[in-house]
Amino acid sequence: MGERVCRYCQCSFQPSKFQPGQTACSDPACQLRRRNDYHRRKVASDPVYRQVCQDSAQQWRAEHPDYWMHLREQNPARAERNRQRQRQRDERRRQRRLANNSPAIRQAIESKVSAASCQQQPSGQAVAFCPIKGSGPCSPPTRSTICITCIGPSTGPFARSNSICA
Repeated sequence: MGERVCRYCQCSFQPSKFQPGQTACSDPACQLRRRNDYHRRKVASDPVYRQVCQDSAQQWRAEHPDYWMHLREQNPARAERNRQRQRQRDERRRQRRLANNSPAIRQAIESKVSAASCQQQPSGQAVAFCPIKGSGPCSPPTRSTICITCIGPSTGPFARSNSICA
């Protein structure tokens, strides 16, 4: 049997004599990717396998009801970071829904932007912090009516020249 090229790392390898159709080398990272790919394909194509996986996970959760509570107690910093990130995701989702449902809301969000915001200045430099994301200055500045990360892009005739960047 000749050498083959691994489909994941592109390294050459000698296939096993017991698995002549082997397409991945024996590197643990490549084997993990191979197993994950198989599992994804199987779940997508086989409804019985998908149901067995769901039942198995549901049974494990029923047998270990306090798992997440104990994990959060043992890792308070991690739990707090997750809470903060979830709040940010919830706020972005809420703002996207508002912005998509009403043009008046878009104007209200824009009017909340103070002078020292993350607006693109005529010189092309972004200043201060993004009022919506609450993070550092934009880099690179992009033209949009409202922060792309939080609300979604807005282009066209209503995009302002000194628009908020994401």
